[in-house]
Amino acid sequence: MQAYMQGQNDPKYESIIKAISAITFLATPHRGTNLAELLDRILRSTFVTNSKQYISELAKNSFTLQRLNEQFRHVAPRLDIVSFYETQSTSIGLKSARVMILEKDSSVLGYPGETSKALDADHHNVCKYDSPRDPNYITVRNALKSLVSKIISTSRSNKPPLSNRRESQDLKSLLAITGLPDIDYIFFRDQWAQGTNDWFLEEEYYLEWLHVRDSAPSLLWLNGGPATGKSVLSSFIINSLVEQGVSCQYFFIRFGDQKKRTLSLLLRSIAYQIARSLPDFMQRILQLVDEAIDFETADPRTIWERIFKSILFNMEEGQPLYWVIDGLDEADDPRALIRLFSDISLSSIPIRILLVGRKTSEIVAVFQKVPKVLKASLISIEGHLEDLRCYIQQELSMYGTTEYNESIVQRLVRGAQNNFLWVRLAVDKLNFCHTQVDVELALQQLPVGMEALYDRMASSIAQNPSATDRALASTVLQSVTCSLRVLTVAELSQALHEDATKILDFQRSIVDLCGGFVVIDNGGNVAMIHQTAREYLLSGNDRPFGVDRDAAHEQVFFSCMRCLMAIGLRAKVKGSQKPEFLDYAASSWSSHLKSTPLDRVQVFEVLNKFLTGHWVLIWIQVLATSKQLRVLIQASKHLSKYSAKLKNDAAPSGEDHHIVKQELIDSWAEDFVKIVGKFGTILRRNPESIYKLIPPFCPHNSAIYQQFGKMQDKSLLVSGLSTENWDDSLARMSFGFGTYASSISAAGAQIAILVSSGSVVLYDSSIFEEATSSPIKHGERVYRMELNSTGTLLATYGYLTTKIWEISTGKCKWSVENIESRPRPLAMLWTNNSTMLLVGTDDRRIRSLNLNQTSPTWQLVAELEEPELEGHFLNSSSYMALNKDGRLIAVAYRGHPLSAWETDGPVHIGHCWRKREEIARGEVIEAVWHPHYPEVLGLYIEGVVFKWRPYDGENDEIATGASRLAISRDGNIFATGDVRGTVKVYTTSDFCLLYQLTSEDTVLGLVFSPDLHRFYDIRGYYGNAWEPNALMRFAEQRGKGIDSGSETESLGQRSTVSESWSWRIDSITALAGSPIGRLYCCGTEKGTVRLHDTQRGKLADLHVSKSFLSIEQMSWSNDGRYFCFSDSSKKVIIMSITPSAGNLDPVVETRAEIPMKSSTNGPILQLLFHPDSSQLLVRSSSTILTISIISSSTILSLELHTAECKWIIHPQDPTLIIGVGPNAIHILDWNLAERQTYKFEYPPHQSMLLNPESFPAQNTVDRVLVTHDKKHVLVQISPLNQNSKEKTFLYFETSSWSTSLAATPGTDQERDSMAITPFILPRTLSSQIALAVSFLSHDSLIFLSRTHSICSWRLPFRSDPSLSSPPPPRSRSTSIATAATTSTTVLDHHYTNDADNTAGDRVEPLFSLPGDWISRECLALCSIWGVERSLLCPRNGEVAVVRCAALI
Repeated sequence: MQAYMQGQNDPKYESIIKAISAITFLATPHRGTNLAELLDRILRSTFVTNSKQYISELAKNSFTLQRLNEQFRHVAPRLDIVSFYETQSTSIGLKSARVMILEKDSSVLGYPGETSKALDADHHNVCKYDSPRDPNYITVRNALKSLVSKIISTSRSNKPPLSNRRESQDLKSLLAITGLPDIDYIFFRDQWAQGTNDWFLEEEYYLEWLHVRDSAPSLLWLNGGPATGKSVLSSFIINSLVEQGVSCQYFFIRFGDQKKRTLSLLLRSIAYQIARSLPDFMQRILQLVDEAIDFETADPRTIWERIFKSILFNMEEGQPLYWVIDGLDEADDPRALIRLFSDISLSSIPIRILLVGRKTSEIVAVFQKVPKVLKASLISIEGHLEDLRCYIQQELSMYGTTEYNESIVQRLVRGAQNNFLWVRLAVDKLNFCHTQVDVELALQQLPVGMEALYDRMASSIAQNPSATDRALASTVLQSVTCSLRVLTVAELSQALHEDATKILDFQRSIVDLCGGFVVIDNGGNVAMIHQTAREYLLSGNDRPFGVDRDAAHEQVFFSCMRCLMAIGLRAKVKGSQKPEFLDYAASSWSSHLKSTPLDRVQVFEVLNKFLTGHWVLIWIQVLATSKQLRVLIQASKHLSKYSAKLKNDAAPSGEDHHIVKQELIDSWAEDFVKIVGKFGTILRRNPESIYKLIPPFCPHNSAIYQQFGKMQDKSLLVSGLSTENWDDSLARMSFGFGTYASSISAAGAQIAILVSSGSVVLYDSSIFEEATSSPIKHGERVYRMELNSTGTLLATYGYLTTKIWEISTGKCKWSVENIESRPRPLAMLWTNNSTMLLVGTDDRRIRSLNLNQTSPTWQLVAELEEPELEGHFLNSSSYMALNKDGRLIAVAYRGHPLSAWETDGPVHIGHCWRKREEIARGEVIEAVWHPHYPEVLGLYIEGVVFKWRPYDGENDEIATGASRLAISRDGNIFATGDVRGTVKVYTTSDFCLLYQLTSEDTVLGLVFSPDLHRFYDIRGYYGNAWEPNALMRFAEQRGKGIDSGSETESLGQRSTVSESWSWRIDSITALAGSPIGRLYCCGTEKGTVRLHDTQRGKLADLHVSKSFLSIEQMSWSNDGRYFCFSDSSKKVIIMSITPSAGNLDPVVETRAEIPMKSSTNGPILQLLFHPDSSQLLVRSSSTILTISIISSSTILSLELHTAECKWIIHPQDPTLIIGVGPNAIHILDWNLAERQTYKFEYPPHQSMLLNPESFPAQNTVDRVLVTHDKKHVLVQISPLNQNSKEKTFLYFETSSWSTSLAATPGTDQERDSMAITPFILPRTLSSQIALAVSFLSHDSLIFLSRTHSICSWRLPFRSDPSLSSPPPPRSRSTSIATAATTSTTVLDHHYTNDADNTAGDRVEPLFSLPGDWISRECLALCSIWGVERSLLCPRNGEVAVVRCAALI
């Protein structure tokens, strides 16, 4: 076994390990033997030999064996395992003395699917056979033959193991599975005794459940009292099912582990186990990644609906699935579990569920309501004394007559009261007796019942004469009873720290000193012997010994803090030497904090010490490294609760320093949530960024900035932003001034916004970039749009046609003509795995498009004949809402109550009548169905939200003043928006207000993100992404077992509502920094030009447009004396700016205002000053002209007949200007006379490097950058009218633009263009670049990466002498073959040997921008301000100045 484990990590043995499919064990001591200690003592007492290390490692449950078993458990599922065990005692050479060397429980691993077989032999002869006819030989031979046959058959049909492993890991990540329930199975299976539980296999109800003849599902409840062996019986049933070869999934609900009490983890674990045995099911689940559901925090109903009801239940009928769920009564909500499982009658695959748990009135009540179609049955475990008898006979090791031993067995059975735990503890006590007198005394002293037995165990601790031992026992029991999950021996040892370091054998001390209350399983986990033992110790009644819950939480909190504040922890984390207790400490300290009493001043002080030191950053790094950043949200919630309790309590006192410390706690509570939302992606990519790269970007009033951001001012400083506190804004999506949005939808990774032009604008919800396929242009007026659940398909319903679009490509897959009567769509829904589109229209009809057809046409699904109501006028419907599967529809009319229908039929359900008695019916302007219940949430025109249950007529209302409504995907919360710009978020169950956002501009649309951490709104010509703390905390608690009941309730009943304010933003449209430093200007969408000073902030508004004409271009002269800008009316304004000494304002003077409307065609696209500041070049789409700065008049004008170019001053000859286009370079002088044209040619080997997306028929030049030494130029090119993420970067040497070849104007040579071969940056680099920004002094390229990082890349060609002589430009008449050969020789050498292989290695990230900084404005305008070593980046109507020492 150990060799197999070591070979897993050794490449030399990789081929051997991969070839191993099965292992057989012959009487192997997996759990050691008690005889090892005896042998060790014998060897120590002789002079012949010494004690051997390997002998001590074979001791019963030795640490070495436990560690090996724990490691092997993770790889065992890949293998077929057969374990043989001996059944005869072995002679030890002392007359007739014989002993059992290995019991069965040590020879058998107990893993699911393991085959165990008995051999009629002792330990010496399990591997020695008399002949081929020896029964033992035949048994082993048949097992080997079976294994070989299985290996041969499976090797022919199985998928490659690597593919399976990858898919399994992907599925684990998607479902947030951190461990399988096999460790619990093994724990209970180890306690099983041979011969027990056999009665269950003959139970009539079990056999019916197991062998239901038809495909009907069934539910079986196995119940019994506490400690009656239910979990051991569960492990027995699981093993029996696996051995029969059926598909069995199981889960052990453990009260001692709060995560294992949750319905969310149970469902995710069952789904993962099913997927491992059903490949088709796995593939279907993996497709859910496109829906962007956070399954770890998803509501259990969402998990049940999306994975089980939508996928598993609809798969082709196959073999039955058997689920065994143990510990039903220990679940957070047993009733919810049974109610969900009642849906299995809808599954096409037969599902048989066995629930095991105590019989409580709560479970009995809900079990009685299970639908009869489930064939629900009940079996009681009580009264099966044969199991007790069998267990006692096997475990009782007393040497007496058969009659005497039988009498002891009878007495124990009578006293047990069907309690296995009592029997186990009693047998352990009797096994230490040496005489019959001792046995009799022990029997007389055995208490009756578990309560009395626990009293006896507690007394043994309390009466321990050693104060040190009592203290250690108390400390251990405090940790074990109140830990949030089971701790390992190593974790517990580190948690106790000083108490454990002096103990010789910590594991043994735990067992000996804790009075039998704890057990250590084969995985080295320290657990309570039973849940009733935990309840006893924490009961707080008059006990001989107990555990103070408050003191226990305080102790564990201190243990966590001690671990997190340990010296050298950061180095250990970096070196992958994390302490065993670190994971628990990092994830659980805040949970213990909130459970400590408020009068513990030391707790308060230790917490403040942790939050004011660097330890808090180390903790965040640990969470990021282990991919547990969501723990920050949990910690934020717990810190807030702890702080609120401090404020409401008299202790600690109200002294100023205490108030300051409480404010620090509140500040960090907010920081934790915001760090996850705004920097989570950065932290996951680079956990160490928390130390120096993240704090400077945090608001100046935040705790993280105050403590750590200021320290980085010399290396990284952020200024220019007015917000001193965190805001809830995540991103802003601008559609352009005058372009208004009418609706918004979000699904998968897409945000879709329908704008007034009839187009749909698409954004990536992770980085808020406009998608490659955006905008989707329908070609006519669009009434409605609908994304499918994965965000891969979009339906748009126009006036004449309905079109289905593929999001990834932007191509129209189907176009269907609408009904001739042109009904307007009021509701649209994707069903049947996005193969069917349902549309409800204002003619009260529902139609469908079946996309499985080659040419889909409209089919009538239902016609709603609304019944006449006396006194009501019935007209065309004004609003419709379909439920998630299209089986229910709500229809609204003007002056008529809302109506609900079943679409199958259709069948009218009822009308929604207002609660008030006024005559006004109220027009319904929006309505949605609850995702899980037949319940409608709607909005009346006067702003009243109502909740209506059509089947029972119940109706609730709340006045909100809203005009827009949206419900979350799980139905737990809903949001409203109003004309005043306010968004409110409520709980659906009781209309409790959770969050309120106050902003400007009317809310025109609302939608929640799929993970429910955010919501998006549209407000006319822009949209917002919001990520409030309240939503993230609410999302985090869903599916969690930690305080699940109280937490949910508290969120809904808080008297204080989380509020946020956001003001109107005037987006930045132009930006430029002075070449001489300190001053920079920006222009806005509404026509304001602002002047800023890096040291003093905003100085003045240089220009304010009365007509709100947006500023489009701006530029500074090289000497910083002049500044110019243009607006959307094509007016150019030139100003002189003279800096003043000290803190005096600069002198600003307007030199000229020049209307260019009659001089240019199209908008002004570029402004460029002459090097001596005497002229200004103005470029439009088809014209360039020059303006005299002195006279303010146009000097020359030239009509362009080429593609649009970016113009720069010639790097080596300032008398020339260069126009860089996507396919050519044009050289002009300042008299606008053309001097030369170079056209690009790409040899075949370089054409392969071109990205096809970046080189369609039309391209545009985004940026032209000149290196610091002016010897090279980089050109960024992207497709025109597409937002392709893949850019192409052309690299030139400026010496190749030879001015000596330039023709004299008027000669024939000006018409003869030259050919030039650019170098294309390797795709290993170009694929990382979102925007090329600048070159530094050492010719390092600075760019914004796809991951929002500002990076540096040192050019690999700069010093190469072979590039000093570029391939000569050639006339278009020159032989292409000759020129190509010359160029290829040079470029092949550099590309193959350097650029391609090392481009990625040369990239050095300097710092990362927060996710909420990335916007359209950022990608278009951000620039490096070299003289100030700063990045200028637009953000929410302001300009952030990021000064970085590395930008040199």
